[in-house]
Amino acid sequence: MTRVERTVCDPNCHANPKCGLNATIRNGRITEIGPADYPIDGFENRICLLGRSRLEQQYHPGRLTKPLKRVGERGAGEWEAISWEEAARIFVAEQKRVAAAYGERAVSFQQISGAYGLLTRNSPVRYASLTGGTVIRPSGIDFGIAKGLEAMFGIPATTYFSPGGHSHDDAINSELTIIWGGNPAVTKRVDQVALRHARKAGTTLICIDPVRSETAKMSDEWISLRPGSDGALAWALVHQLLSTDRFDHDFVSAHTNLPFLVDRETGAVVRRGGEPLVWCGSANAAVLVSDAVDPVLRVDRAIDGRPARSVFSQVEQLAAEFPAPTAAQLTGVPAAVIESLATRYIGADPAAIRIGYGVDRWYSADLSARAIAMLACLGGYIGIPGGGVSLEGGNRSLPVKTAHFAMPDRTRLDVLSMMQADSAVIDGTPYPVKMTCVSLGNPFNQVKPHRNKVLTEHIAGLEFICVIDHFMTDTAKWADLVLPACSIFEKDDVIVDRFIQLQQRIVEPAGDAKPDFEIFRLLAEEYGIGEHFAKSPDEYIDEMLDDDSALLTDVTMERLRREKVVFPWPTNEPYVGFRDRVFPTPSGRVEFFTEHLREHGAELPYFREPVEASPQNPLFKRFPLVLLSSHSRHRIHSTFANLEMTKKSEPEPVVRISPADARARELSDGEIVEVFNDRGRVTIRCVIDETIRAGCVLIREGHWIDDFIEGDAYGLTHDHHSPTTENYAHYDVLVELRTTPEATG
Repeated sequence: MTRVERTVCDPNCHANPKCGLNATIRNGRITEIGPADYPIDGFENRICLLGRSRLEQQYHPGRLTKPLKRVGERGAGEWEAISWEEAARIFVAEQKRVAAAYGERAVSFQQISGAYGLLTRNSPVRYASLTGGTVIRPSGIDFGIAKGLEAMFGIPATTYFSPGGHSHDDAINSELTIIWGGNPAVTKRVDQVALRHARKAGTTLICIDPVRSETAKMSDEWISLRPGSDGALAWALVHQLLSTDRFDHDFVSAHTNLPFLVDRETGAVVRRGGEPLVWCGSANAAVLVSDAVDPVLRVDRAIDGRPARSVFSQVEQLAAEFPAPTAAQLTGVPAAVIESLATRYIGADPAAIRIGYGVDRWYSADLSARAIAMLACLGGYIGIPGGGVSLEGGNRSLPVKTAHFAMPDRTRLDVLSMMQADSAVIDGTPYPVKMTCVSLGNPFNQVKPHRNKVLTEHIAGLEFICVIDHFMTDTAKWADLVLPACSIFEKDDVIVDRFIQLQQRIVEPAGDAKPDFEIFRLLAEEYGIGEHFAKSPDEYIDEMLDDDSALLTDVTMERLRREKVVFPWPTNEPYVGFRDRVFPTPSGRVEFFTEHLREHGAELPYFREPVEASPQNPLFKRFPLVLLSSHSRHRIHSTFANLEMTKKSEPEPVVRISPADARARELSDGEIVEVFNDRGRVTIRCVIDETIRAGCVLIREGHWIDDFIEGDAYGLTHDHHSPTTENYAHYDVLVELRTTPEATG
């Protein structure tokens, strides 16, 4: 018997929408995967190679099929298969033991980014809230840009700025689009088609990236800059716009806090009755911003007997430190290119900026993102089709009541960032965390930096580790209990983005694997709170979709069972953030000056040299190469890295180095080398690659530890992080290369 069923692929690829899949099933086994249809046009043949590889993943011989209990030393790979009943008893007994010794919140639950179903993501949060545990929220990686844009526009970083950005199909409305530090040709393979269409329609694409990436190759122009100097380049462009008076005066006066007055001695915004003051030209006086008819931008004078100046004047003074010749020395971008880019950007009708995560993985990523976003505001490109600044893309948000499910009866929930959680485990601050349950991710692989410290301090500081996964990952190997999870084809869930799509069970689970919801239902029953997981998955999803919004009217599991996918929006026009130019910031404006960050010296997006990967760092003499770790087209982080499809295309990790740097070290292509610094070392094959900028090397992230000849690249990274980013600086790393003793004989 043969049938075709529709479901949806939901990895951490940021595709919007996630790709619908048609699975052909013969005699209970999936034999073919292809693209599914959508209820509206424009999403035909939407599938990538990784989506097709779900078939191999489904029947991979390494799939976990039974709960496993560690019986040897941690990390030794000695396991005993046990029943689900015993697994639940062990988990809950350990949870209650830890809670009795350290408090309930000493048990943490962390969901990384491996899946996005409503039930899959929120079931562990529901269990944590009902048992008093701690939830580790998104942070630690890919969070710096979002934090910077949150400070400026008020959009919570946890949304990754999606409500403030522009959807990919809006690119066709841009005359010029800058792709800054991103490689959507690899990381957004189903969405980057919109960029190709836009280019064919006349949009000029400019890629800013140290590496001549696949996106750089498809762009009209590639601008290579010194890694970590993005903020300096942005300030140089700001200087070009301000010094030539080519910016949108009306937008910055009405919709930003550039006219606000700041006390030069205290550094605080000058207020009366709590409201900011600006200098009004017609009144020739400082007035409340709400009363200002014609606010003056350039102000440096006494206000109420105290020296003050406008935010604009501060920004202008800072920008003056980055004339094109100076910026050229800092960034490696020729002065003429900087001047030309500024002219073309401000002259476009309109221009867009799409920031990628290459800007993100630096100590001061938030400051760089804010400096880049200033350009969009000075251009007046906010809230208009074809303009804006986006963290890759943008999307409307549906009022799905996930919090209603995740925190029933408004149960109190303790939440820590990944950095706070690391401190809680290692130092016991802000409180001890001694047990963790990891699902939807592989954080002990490439997410948590400074791997040697992770092994010796973080893992050692946890008394019990449980991992829920499909495979024995680098994180699962260090667990005390490993629980087998169902694949996307073996569970019922709903994926919500541009569409609402049903993810349905179309084949039986592999062995004893269970959906995440069922796993936490079993744990809840053992804990004694089973009544809170007593309803069916369909009932809980219906509760999350039950909202007064017209967008969700008649959207139920019954309808989704019938139609498989629903488009809830009245139109399919490209999404444009801030069309109303209303900003959820304290001032209601775009905040170039962010007052609450004064305590961190980050009230303005100052350019800071990288914390490690800078020529100004004394370490640079010993380790003169910046280690970059971009994504591979053959996996999503570490997901799919164990498949034969990946192994054939990328059989081993390699370090890519420029011809100039290879010659300086007398390295030959294909030679085995050692990449090292004071934290770690990795033995790896060297590939000489002319697309790599001199002064950099690149090892693509996501390889499993056993794929390296010796050591691993993740041990080279450090765990320094800025208090304003909640982001580890995975790119802000210096290394050196040398021939291994084995290679030299």
